[in-house]
Parts: sequence; structure tokens; C-alpha cells
Amino acid sequence: MLLTVQMAKAKTLPAGTRIIDITIKSSRPPWDIFAPTWNMVNAYKAGELSEEGYTEQYINLMRKRYKENKNVFQQLIQMAMHESVALACYCTPGEFCHRHILKNILQKIEPRLEYIEEPTVEQAVLF
Repeated sequence: MLLTVQMAKAKTLPAGTRIIDITIKSSRPPWDIFAPTWNMVNAYKAGELSEEGYTEQYINLMRKRYKENKNVFQQLIQMAMHESVALACYCTPGEFCHRHILKNILQKIEPRLEYIEEPTVEQAVLF
């Protein structure tokens, strides 16, 4: 089962959920291949790159990395097919974020991959 989560909310996930850090800031091999580049992050934060532009760049980056690291993509998918795995970064729940783009990419590679929606900020307050 695949989940997405803001790093600060990772402790709210069900026990045993494997957290995969996909940030440029703190991810480690092999999961760092899922991180965007600093140029992408900085340009987006500065308003120089739109959500559409960021999405296009991230998808192209993942295509390139998939060709070079197919085994790591498959490893992540297989883990998520057999246990709870959360793609984690620092972005606020409910806002534009590469963890959701990656989730879509992984589901295109493996359509049987089950995804549990992460609560938005408003929903999280209700819990």
C-alpha cells in the first residue's frame, strides 16, 4: 500500500509504515533518485517555475532516472505491494508537491498499486 505524507506528519501514520524520504534536502540512496533537483525546487519557490513546468521537469527527470535505475523503482513498487510505504517530503498536505506526481508515476508503472489518500490540512484537523 502506498501513502504520501509530509515529513512532520510521519509519526501519525500507522505503525510499521516504511517512510521513504524523497527530498533533495535529506534523502539517501537509493531513494534519492526520486528527489527533484535543487534548481527545480528553488525556481518553484521563487515563482520562476509554474506547477505545470515543475511537473513536466519532474516527469522528465523520473523518465531519465527510470531508464538508469529501473531496479530501484521496481524495489519501491514491490515494497508498496507488500507493506505500507509512505513517500515523504516537507510540502504541506493538500498543496502541490512532487510526492503526488511520483505516486502517479508509480501507479502508471504498476496499476495494481493501491494508494491511500493523505488527509488535507482541513481533514487532519478533524481527526
